[in-house]
Amino acid sequence: MKKFIKAPTKFYFHYPFPVTVVITKWEDKINLMSAVWHTQLSFNPPLYGVSISPKRLSHEMILKSKQFTLNFLDYELMETVAFVGSTSGRDIDKVHVFDIPIENGRLVDVPVLSEAYAAYECELHDVKEYGDHTLFVGKVVGVHYDEDLYYGEKFHPLVEKIFPVLYTGDEVYLTTDPSTKKRYGKEEVKEFLKRWERE
Repeated sequence: MKKFIKAPTKFYFHYPFPVTVVITKWEDKINLMSAVWHTQLSFNPPLYGVSISPKRLSHEMILKSKQFTLNFLDYELMETVAFVGSTSGRDIDKVHVFDIPIENGRLVDVPVLSEAYAAYECELHDVKEYGDHTLFVGKVVGVHYDEDLYYGEKFHPLVEKIFPVLYTGDEVYLTTDPSTKKRYGKEEVKEFLKRWERE
């Protein structure tokens, strides 16, 4: 039986979401946080958005530095995602405490995770408040990626090799099952429409 909620406050019905680790740097301080509210916004220019609460240290640091990186980790590194998402950079130095390997960004003065299968270097393009979160739109000025995990000119992921960290809410994580992979695109739709027209 379906239920209806009027004017919901917190809602997670559209989860799971892939997790990204947002890295920020201001002066000598580096902070990491996990985020699931993020999305690609444009190819040209290459824009990517991440929604962050003003309560987070990362929010303050992005406003000051005008740059950040987004890092995508394999499910084997789910513990790192959980740790940086459950602690505050105001209390601890996450890189040091959790012994997280990082390397310098090429075009921004913010590190990327050495073990990320992909990472985006972003310069702040736009900032807009939406309710209790702020949408930070970054212009992607550079991408780090593991070339063994992507194919084609558009860099499609090899789903047999990439197992992204997905978050369901309530501190629960999972990943994809490559055995469920199925291609269903324009050709399949055309074939369906042909059968439909014949009927």
